Amino acid sequence: MIHLLNNIQSFAQNGYAGNHLMGITDTDVAVGASSGITTAAAIVQFNKAAVAPPLVNMQAASKGSVSVAFPTWAKVALAAEIGVGGEGAETGVTDLTSAATTVEILRQSITANVTDLVAHGSGDNILAQAGLVLGNSVAARFDKKIADLLDNFATTAGAATTSMTWNDIMDAVGNLEKNDAPRPFSAMFHPLQVWGSQGISAELGSIASSQSAGALSGGNIVGSEFAAAGFVAAIGGVNIYTSPQVAGSSDHHTGAIFAKTALSVGFIDQGGGSFIQVETDRNILGASTTVSANGYFEAVETVDLHGVTMNTETA
Repeated sequence: MIHLLNNIQSFAQNGYAGNHLMGITDTDVAVGASSGITTAAAIVQFNKAAVAPPLVNMQAASKGSVSVAFPTWAKVALAAEIGVGGEGAETGVTDLTSAATTVEILRQSITANVTDLVAHGSGDNILAQAGLVLGNSVAARFDKKIADLLDNFATTAGAATTSMTWNDIMDAVGNLEKNDAPRPFSAMFHPLQVWGSQGISAELGSIASSQSAGALSGGNIVGSEFAAAGFVAAIGGVNIYTSPQVAGSSDHHTGAIFAKTALSVGFIDQGGGSFIQVETDRNILGASTTVSANGYFEAVETVDLHGVTMNTETA
């Protein structure tokens, strides 16, 4: 077995689209000049993936272990003030408590077969492209792991029957600040929570006027930049990210705003900090090459009060 792409994470971070590559057996795929056909550069469909890794606490498992423990210390009361003349007074003993959240790392895998006939007839480096697509699928699975935890925070903002508003975002930020969550704060939303008719972008129109007094209207700097650029990377001190993996239904979706300490991931480092490994194996009897992508990771909530669930209307 030979390494095809040991560190594919950087390739998996860009692009949108399909789910995964199935076994390739169609001899008409990319036959190219051998049949008098000029083949253009391949259009490879990708999931939008690798959104979540920079937003969460990542810890690689040490050699010899398949689980990672994330210790969390509880906050303590404010220090006591010693009055004038009482410098030598002894203060009461404060209890220090900590608890560890342990996560067991699991394998995430996807495999495809590329036949020799297709590989020969292709004008592209089809094995490398297969590796990219499969690695991207594993990266998208990582995002889904994180997205599946966004609905678990005890604190909530917004409602499934109303669109996303500036006030919803500020409510979330206020709760995070109240609970001493460390900045920076990140939002992981479904694309429709940002770009849809009921998303943040709706603040530019009539919904803004009725629900949050036009906080993002064109009459202020943020609104003007939003309208001019067509997007916003940060709002109210919150970095905005979108992923189709964020769960929901036909008319509402559940994202969240959180600090990095809210969610943690244990993973096996495949080299250079990547959690994805792509390899090939020769199948002589089947006259094909098997391409397999594996990722070893698992996600867990570590500090509940450092995240705010936001379930908002999207249609």
